[in-house]
Amino acid sequence: MPRFATSTPITALAVYLLLSLGACSEGLSSGSDSPPKIDLEGARAAFERGSAKVQEHLETPDYETLQAAIDSLEESVRLAPNEVQHRLMAGRTQELALNSEAALAHYRVATGLGHEDPLVWRRMGTLALGMGNLDQARGCFERALSRQASDPELFFGYGCLLDLEGELEAAGQAFNSAIAIRPTYDDAYFRLAKVLRGLGDEAGADAARAQFDHWNEIDQALSDAQRHVRMHPEDAQGVRAVGLYLFQLQRAEECTDWLQRAKELLPRDATILERLGRAQFGLGRLPAARANLQLAVQYAPANIVPLRELAFVLAESGDADGALGRMAQALALAPGDAALHFQNGVLLMQLQRPDAALKAYALALVNDPNLVDAHLGQAEVHYGANRREEATAAYRRVLAIDPTNAAATGSLNFILGEGK
Repeated sequence: MPRFATSTPITALAVYLLLSLGACSEGLSSGSDSPPKIDLEGARAAFERGSAKVQEHLETPDYETLQAAIDSLEESVRLAPNEVQHRLMAGRTQELALNSEAALAHYRVATGLGHEDPLVWRRMGTLALGMGNLDQARGCFERALSRQASDPELFFGYGCLLDLEGELEAAGQAFNSAIAIRPTYDDAYFRLAKVLRGLGDEAGADAARAQFDHWNEIDQALSDAQRHVRMHPEDAQGVRAVGLYLFQLQRAEECTDWLQRAKELLPRDATILERLGRAQFGLGRLPAARANLQLAVQYAPANIVPLRELAFVLAESGDADGALGRMAQALALAPGDAALHFQNGVLLMQLQRPDAALKAYALALVNDPNLVDAHLGQAEVHYGANRREEATAAYRRVLAIDPTNAAATGSLNFILGEGK
């Protein structure tokens, strides 16, 4: 996917507080004065049985398999109450069974034993929120937020809590943070639209609702395609559709698996090869990405996208000449494409050739004077060369086009602050 010269930092909502664990970290009382009898071997055997049943249930969901998993995992924690991994698996399985109280109880014990995975705190917050315990949910979400700020589900859950408590501006920031991490997050757009309408921002609400409709439509199309493939597993076009929808939704691991399967059925499909290569590149699998993008170029030599993406893969692999050659091929096919000239500038910056990058950004602006990313790219080059006045002028050009641009505003304020 396209690269950007300047990235906008995600709004940090996490407040690093010294929170007492409160209800979130309470352990369970055994209800007995005598300590439970510990049987580690028996617990391990029960845990392995339960884990196998969970996997079986995930592959072919049914009530009996899930109940068997629950029974085995509950036996494992009864035999070894302080085994954290057993508690976590038991809690997750109770979540699958929609038994929130039992799941929360297991997670409480795990955290009480010192387990500090933010994912578990987030799950506890979500469970508490669903049970209507807003104070407990806030404590758990904020505990998770104090440890990481890169989980879209965490920001979404926190936003829902803030919305319920009437803190609409903070809720909007939380939903925006979830979207910044996962731009395809349809539910976050839906809740953001609701919050913005409550704040009186009708235009913003309409824009968020339009994004929800867009991504929700793709989500639904993916569900339909998956349902079709379950009924017709050898349908090449169906497998292809699932992979391409997953690519659109930026679900890289799943997308790679499906597109690899689609490639086996349609080995000369350039779109499959290109998307597969891009997904593999995003996962850091450079040799595989290079091979698939080269095939995509071979089967669709007039398409600039695989050429552009192959250029970045080659640059990342240390082949500067090859990268520049592939980008030159793409530019020869589309000499008036402003976005492609901008991408060439990004590539040149990656190759540490700022003067050449500045010329590429200028060519992008010849073809589209309002291309904000190219102005930002110029500002980045000027600032890196200690040309503060030129950088300031470039950021001001961005704000003349887009007064709300956060990257330009933040960078401009930083530069102006340096002079004080």
